[in-house]
Amino acid sequence: MNILIIYKSYSKMNTEKVAKTMAEAMKATLKKVDEVGPEEIARYDLVGFGSGIYMGKYHKSLFKLLKKVPRLDKDVFLFHTAGGPDEKYDKRMEELLTGKGARIVGKFRCPGAAGLLGFTWANKGHPDVQDLENARAFAKRLVEGE
Repeated sequence: MNILIIYKSYSKMNTEKVAKTMAEAMKATLKKVDEVGPEEIARYDLVGFGSGIYMGKYHKSLFKLLKKVPRLDKDVFLFHTAGGPDEKYDKRMEELLTGKGARIVGKFRCPGAAGLLGFTWANKGHPDVQDLENARAFAKRLVEGE
């Protein structure tokens, strides 16, 4: 299976840690969102989209990329890191992806340290070893079809 993981991570780089762990477990190609275009996405069987949650949403760069993709008739998965537990974080991405024909085969949420101006106020120390092991197990399940 040919797998691509696209992600956006900045501030604390929590999402990058999760993306790298998943890519290793799946033997996937890993790309930052600004390193990939719509034509490259079309060449993969399974595509993962990941982001930290910023103001309650996935990073705008992922939406910008996906709006350039005419159709996405393939399996996809979502993952995010967030300071809060809100289940609605994936909703807008799900709507955009399914509207383009994508089949969402999995979602993964990881607590991420959140803060401002150098002060961490939520989930200090996350993602931790257990979080990354959970990400690895999720990725392996997707590949193995469990």
